[in-house]
Amino acid sequence: MDRENQMRKIIIGDIHGCLEEVLTLLEEAEFDRNRDMVIQLGDMIDRGPDPCGVLEFFKAMKEKIGDRCVLLRGNHEEILMEAVKDRELMDLWSFNGGMKTVRSMKTRGMRPADWVSWLESETVLWYQDEEILCAHAGVESEHGPDNSPDVLLWDRNRLLENRYTGRLAIVGHTPLSAAAYMDGSGGEARALPENTVLSLPETGMICLDTGCVFGGRLTAMILSEGTFRLQSVKGPGSRR
Repeated sequence: MDRENQMRKIIIGDIHGCLEEVLTLLEEAEFDRNRDMVIQLGDMIDRGPDPCGVLEFFKAMKEKIGDRCVLLRGNHEEILMEAVKDRELMDLWSFNGGMKTVRSMKTRGMRPADWVSWLESETVLWYQDEEILCAHAGVESEHGPDNSPDVLLWDRNRLLENRYTGRLAIVGHTPLSAAAYMDGSGGEARALPENTVLSLPETGMICLDTGCVFGGRLTAMILSEGTFRLQSVKGPGSRR
């Protein structure tokens, strides 16, 4: 099938307010808004320079391409929602970079409360199709609904222990120096090369969080016809 008629899935790791980087990444990946699907793995907000801008960008994308834009809920979106409802959690959110989001919203005349309803209705805890299972943090079951919210939003053990052997899962949440594949054997993770077409594994776990906001990179996984390639751009202040 030629590119003209083919829908790709572009899966993007943790953004954390890095709007310029996500715009550059989609441009370099030649994102086609008329055909391609975008799956964002959560943590759109906090820590980075323009969290509100990232929310507005994906809100507009969701309105334009509908179900071809899938927004997973990360633990940072979850903390925002909980902090708005329970002010005692504001300190926890602030400690995790929430003040960057508050300030970013304030410059646009907005408050965190303005986004709760949208986040509740437009973000999901997991996405699954015939090829992949996506979650923000971790999975323990290859059947999306069987995973607890706590695992989907917060877990790192399944990734770091490399024991997951179910249907291929794509996650973020745990910053790595490079995107990596865990085959479920309990051994070392395998760093994945960029700009190289690879066969899509059937099982195991791939982590796409490459620490963009921490001076690393923002990484996308581009799936097409049973193959994938990785592409990334430098994050703020990155020397790589």
